[in-house]
Amino acid sequence: MGGLAFILALLIYAIFSAPFPANPGITEVVIAALLVLFVSLPTGILVMSGGFTLYRRYDTVPMPLHLGFFVLLWLGLLNGGVIYRWDSTDILRDLIPCVYLFVPLLLLPAMNRSKFKWLSILPWLIAVMGVILSIRFYMEVRISPLDIGKMYYFDNFLYLPYDPSVSFAGVFLTIMAVHTWKSTNPLRWLSSLAMLIGGFLALGSLMAVAQRAPLGLAALCFAVYFGVSSGRSVRKLIVIIVILIGAGILAQEQITSSFDLLLSKQVNYGANGKTDELAAVLQETSKSVYTLLLGIGWGGLFFDPTYMSEVSFTHSAFTFFLLKGGVIGITVFLAYLSWIVWKCLKRVNMQNLPYMLGAGVPIMIGLLFQPSFKTLSYGMLLTVLILKDKESIP
Repeated sequence: MGGLAFILALLIYAIFSAPFPANPGITEVVIAALLVLFVSLPTGILVMSGGFTLYRRYDTVPMPLHLGFFVLLWLGLLNGGVIYRWDSTDILRDLIPCVYLFVPLLLLPAMNRSKFKWLSILPWLIAVMGVILSIRFYMEVRISPLDIGKMYYFDNFLYLPYDPSVSFAGVFLTIMAVHTWKSTNPLRWLSSLAMLIGGFLALGSLMAVAQRAPLGLAALCFAVYFGVSSGRSVRKLIVIIVILIGAGILAQEQITSSFDLLLSKQVNYGANGKTDELAAVLQETSKSVYTLLLGIGWGGLFFDPTYMSEVSFTHSAFTFFLLKGGVIGITVFLAYLSWIVWKCLKRVNMQNLPYMLGAGVPIMIGLLFQPSFKTLSYGMLLTVLILKDKESIP
């Protein structure tokens, strides 16, 4: 029951919600209720209230990381709510991304209790979410994939292509179309074709909004995987060549036009104010020893030269935790991130490579370039990478 509730929550998110809902409503309440049903209240209370000894029995996340999350969560709440007295709405908008980033602490115990093979299910579920969001984008802006490259498209502040599941689907499905292909199996041919279509739909939505960093990282991932796999299988090398030629012939106009738009955006916008934002965050946190150590707390506002006004968000996870939690906050986050990277490096092999590359693109984007780290999908991708399972991903 709990496992089905979790799957339903993610599908409802993809079909009816958005990465950054301006006014959360009944849809978001239903999603939250289904997630709570899956996690269970006792586990949630243990994680949030600091039941370190009891939580350690789950054998999922090291106790120091749980302690770090607890300190980060409640110290930021004390700092923002009591010391600075920021607006409660802004505090909530910062608390939710923090919980999303550390959501594996909540999900892993529930997944270990479940009979579902989440390491096999979750990546594909996230990929389906990405394809659904891409299709919603095309419907929202009323275009077909053939219209890509004509102009920048805007989806009325829904930001559907900015969800991490979209870039994950674009990379993961495209690579898996080759990875799982078998020349002697007609069903594998059909499944590979379906994956290619889904992957191209996701990549197309990224092109439609001129997402430079995700597309650049996606191209790098394709080069890495195809370079490694082509040396191991002549048949897969042929498949890769056929895919490249086919894409070049069928979507030549869309690809060349999109490349021109990306190049134009790079020339006109460059880093898009992100270096100025970093400088502003450093200036804000260096005002005193207190802000340097503890930041300005959840809900804190700072003057962002990119918008020439006070805002509560930043465009990267690094600047977010530095601003809100100071040196203590960024240290906790870096320790958590280092643990994830260490777990990934232990499992790097050819079978796991599509999963690592697929998840790596949106995770890097959230760390450095976009506020996509504030989404539910981002935490799900972190969960994919750190699922406690001794076996390789099938």
